[in-house]
Amino acid sequence: MIKINLAGSAVGAIPASAPGVFSADGFSSPEQIRRDALIRLLVILAGPALLYFYEMQSLPAKQNELASKQQMLSELQVYNEKQAASVAEIKKFKEDEALIEARIAALEKISVDRQREVRVLELLQTVIPEKAWLTRVQLEPDSVQLQGLALSDFEVSSFLDALTRSVFLMDVNLLNSTEQVQDGIPLKKFEISCLLERPK
Repeated sequence: MIKINLAGSAVGAIPASAPGVFSADGFSSPEQIRRDALIRLLVILAGPALLYFYEMQSLPAKQNELASKQQMLSELQVYNEKQAASVAEIKKFKEDEALIEARIAALEKISVDRQREVRVLELLQTVIPEKAWLTRVQLEPDSVQLQGLALSDFEVSSFLDALTRSVFLMDVNLLNSTEQVQDGIPLKKFEISCLLERPK
């Protein structure tokens, strides 16, 4: 019968509760394990720590750059507002200028028309024959309508010729000429139409 002594094996075995463990390189103590774990933890935390340090170092520069750009934006906004106000003022000035020019042109036209009317009236007083007189003078913007009485056709014809030679009148026409008795005196009633010369 063969007997096997297991005492040697039991003596050489290491209890599970014994301090230290075996590794491929040999026995490692708990302190060594803690140091290794701490080193690994430090290595893992080194990256975020360096990133945080970099961010903290570059943050003031970024904040200054942001503040500078915000100030530049504010200045541009103020400049644009001033430019918009200037454009509005220029536009209003041009509108006022156009309105004033239109009023001046209207006043000049009125002045020219008044001068033309005065000249026409002076002309009528100058060229009308002694034995003829006007009973109605109607001045239109572009024409003159005349009605009057004369002692004979000669006065009517002379008056018509004088109006035709005038530089202020054009297209002088005798519209009507009839006989009319007034206070027992035979008279010639006439009606003349003519165009006013347009100002140059």
